[in-house]
Amino acid sequence: MKLIDIAVNNLRRKKGRTFFLISGLALGIGAAVALTSVGDAMNREVMHALDEFGANILVLPASEDLPLSYGGMTVSAINTGGRLLTIEDAKNVRTIRNKENISTVAPKLLVVSEVRKTRVLVAGVEFPSEFRLKKWWRVESGMGPQDRTDALIGKEAAAKLGIGPGDTVTLGSGKFTVAGILANTGSQDDNLIFADLGLVQQHFRKGNAISLIELSALCGGCPIEEMVAQVNDALPGARTVAVKETVELKMQAMHYFHRFSLGLSLLLLIVAGMIIFFAMTAAVKERVQEIGLFRAIGFRTGHIIQVLLIEAFLVSVLAGFLGYAVGVISPRFIAPYLMSAYHLTFTFDPLLAVIAVAASVVVGVAASVYPAVRAGRMDPIEALRTL
Repeated sequence: MKLIDIAVNNLRRKKGRTFFLISGLALGIGAAVALTSVGDAMNREVMHALDEFGANILVLPASEDLPLSYGGMTVSAINTGGRLLTIEDAKNVRTIRNKENISTVAPKLLVVSEVRKTRVLVAGVEFPSEFRLKKWWRVESGMGPQDRTDALIGKEAAAKLGIGPGDTVTLGSGKFTVAGILANTGSQDDNLIFADLGLVQQHFRKGNAISLIELSALCGGCPIEEMVAQVNDALPGARTVAVKETVELKMQAMHYFHRFSLGLSLLLLIVAGMIIFFAMTAAVKERVQEIGLFRAIGFRTGHIIQVLLIEAFLVSVLAGFLGYAVGVISPRFIAPYLMSAYHLTFTFDPLLAVIAVAASVVVGVAASVYPAVRAGRMDPIEALRTL
């Protein structure tokens, strides 16, 4: 009889012990898979939430003559000493090697205008890109821009200028209608007037010039420093700056959840391995008579070890598949109750399935090596005395 047949028959005869071994290892693998799935889902959710904090890469002119403050950076509305940024530069950013890591490109032209005898900073923007970049923007009164001549105004600027929705303001040589007032953001946006980029360029006679480009990078693993270098190569003479704090916060959050899930998964696998080890050791003690019978009919030490390891392998494979199924399905039912604040989405990962089964086999077989060797080295005479 083949050794694998003997192992299968042994597992069938000892259904209670087989069920215990499979369930114990499957629970460990399932918990590890569930934790990994939840960790990955939380990673995606956190990274998505952090991406809402806005730009993490700024492209600025190489030199500045009229300094203007925007977002904690010194930018320029007028640049005569070096390379001007243009709208074509914003398009060229999309040609870098890591362009798939760029979620939003938002060019801006900053100019100073006089509105009701008060100097105010006007930002020419592409509204669709700006709303994607600044997901926290909320129109408090009025509505969002419906036409190219519509403008938005920060709440502080609106109060200072005495402007409300529906009022008309003159910016440069053009007239704009204030469509809405932005709610307080606690940033420089509260003191700005936002208008269509193309019209601001036209009415202030700026051609296709822009003051800066804000980029929002998808940072679930994007190489920010490499992207900065690539943008610099694509836009010779421009100055590209990574907003370190935002990037580091994203990466730290990602690494934290990754290490946390891996650490607990490893701990659970160790516990599962201990369950297998003690269960196999106890099984060897219970099967002294069976082992003695094998030795009596001519089984060698290697045969005994192989039979026990084949049993462990079969149990581990079954436990791996069962554990993966439990680990993938359970978070979908548990997460909505335990983590209702998060909108977690779980995806099927075939690599995780392979890793789960492989880990189950490694843990199960490794934990069974010592009991199997011990059984194989059992004194035949002592084993036969139990018959």
